[in-house]
Amino acid sequence: MTHAVVPSDISEAHQSRLARFMTQVTLAGIVFAVAGTLWVWTDRALVETLLAPQFGLAGRAVSVTPMVQLAGLALSAPPLALLIYMLLQARAVFRGFAVGMRFTDLVATRVSRIGLILVAKGLLAPLWRAAAGVVLTLGNPPGQKILVIAISSDDVLWAIVGALLVAIGWTLREAARIAEEHASFV
Repeated sequence: MTHAVVPSDISEAHQSRLARFMTQVTLAGIVFAVAGTLWVWTDRALVETLLAPQFGLAGRAVSVTPMVQLAGLALSAPPLALLIYMLLQARAVFRGFAVGMRFTDLVATRVSRIGLILVAKGLLAPLWRAAAGVVLTLGNPPGQKILVIAISSDDVLWAIVGALLVAIGWTLREAARIAEEHASFV
């Protein structure tokens, strides 16, 4: 008979190593997000072949001028800032896990923040995509400017996962309170 590995079977040393590794992964995520955003918006071909289809403009005429690229970078700044903030929160949670911080109010707060960011991403992504589509067609001749508003299942999924993390944050906050009470009795 085989024995399934459950989280309690994983040693604290293994958990700490994994958490330290994840702090590095989140840092790499930040670097790649910033570099990738800059790279894609500054490469006209990538804007046309990679971004335009994401904004509902596959097969449509887009005009990628330096002004459009700058506007695209500016438009990407808020979602990029949210992503960076979320990754910083995750990094802080993993750093805490690496040193044994599990049931603390700070971990609960950070998990809730991550959840709120994901809810915001799910709600705002359709608006950002619509705005980016408008930016990409601003230079088009009259009659060829396009506004595409679409809500994808991914948007809904991000909002649901975010709401779940907010609820988990509430649960962690209660667990932290109980852990603190128990520690005061000892």
